[in-house]
Amino acid sequence: MKKFFKTFFGIIASLCACLVLFTLIVYAVNRSQTNKEIELLKENGYYNPVSVGGYSINVAKFGNENGHTFVAMAGLGMGEFPVSARKMTEGIEEENLVVFVDRAGYGLSGDTQSNMTIEYIVEDYRRALVNAGIEPPYILMPHSIGGIYADYWSALYPDEIEGIAFIDGTPLSENAFYGEPDEEVTFWDKAEAFACSLGYGRFFLRRESEYLGGKYTKDEQLMADALNLMTMDSVAPVSESVLEAENAAKAIKSMVTDDIPKVYICSAYGFEEVEDLIEYNDWFNGRILKNKLKMSVRKTVYEGNEEYFDKLLAEFEKRRNDLVYPYAEKTGGCEVILLPGDHRIYQHKPVRCMRAVMKIIPLVEENTPDEKNGG
Repeated sequence: MKKFFKTFFGIIASLCACLVLFTLIVYAVNRSQTNKEIELLKENGYYNPVSVGGYSINVAKFGNENGHTFVAMAGLGMGEFPVSARKMTEGIEEENLVVFVDRAGYGLSGDTQSNMTIEYIVEDYRRALVNAGIEPPYILMPHSIGGIYADYWSALYPDEIEGIAFIDGTPLSENAFYGEPDEEVTFWDKAEAFACSLGYGRFFLRRESEYLGGKYTKDEQLMADALNLMTMDSVAPVSESVLEAENAAKAIKSMVTDDIPKVYICSAYGFEEVEDLIEYNDWFNGRILKNKLKMSVRKTVYEGNEEYFDKLLAEFEKRRNDLVYPYAEKTGGCEVILLPGDHRIYQHKPVRCMRAVMKIIPLVEENTPDEKNGG
């Protein structure tokens, strides 16, 4: 029996030693690769960490500082947003400043153990911008869940905001997150983030993030992957996800109908014509194949599939009428622009998305007193 236990514990010790050695190798390779990726991000202007206290928030700015200041706000967990949205923002940058402000734990930004409440997130945004020397007023440009932070920000600090361009933002309503289960950041969430920080995240990167959908260079894909890997090794995005319903409820409670100019680019629910839905399904099928997603390809022929397409179009119309238009009306002064396509419309149709976003500028300028004329 003693011999059995001696052999057993010897095997366990050997396995542990192998695991430690393998982890050290993974960590070393990951550190080396991460350093190269950070250098690439620096070369392309994405690296600009700004202290907000106990950690840093990355504030990457591009474009003309003499124009309006657009503040780009990512959707939930989208660490690659500064890279993936640049195909869309390049046209905006010609005459305006575009600033990508991360949230804690995203991409190049530091992590925090603090709860990612909506108050905490908005104060981080404001502090990071001011500490980076970027003063208000701002045109907020939130994508997806970033819209609730924009709503809250503009409600609390309206003098800082001269306009909002929602890119398929989350349309808030009283029951938007009804029935969402109460969650918390678990030990396993923290363990997974720690494992990713050691380098194991590279083994399941594609489980968490897809290849970019569009015409991106090899370096752009590499930078996007790097930012997503850096997001995976953080706890803050998990906290944000857990508090999503609570944050939305606070945003709804704080909402006011004001005269801040706004445009809402409606994409995921923006389909009115069969042709647009067919085009999108074809584009999405390419995404399925490229990422080897485990889902069926979508229908791209109307004949014989009339019920499928008609049902979808009716559902999108219902979502617009029940969610988007009431939300736009409640925010006040919000123009809804239908641009049917993927939720990440800035990847799917970057030029058309840019043109839609730019419609906020004349609205802002019409709403701004002409100081030269004593307005």
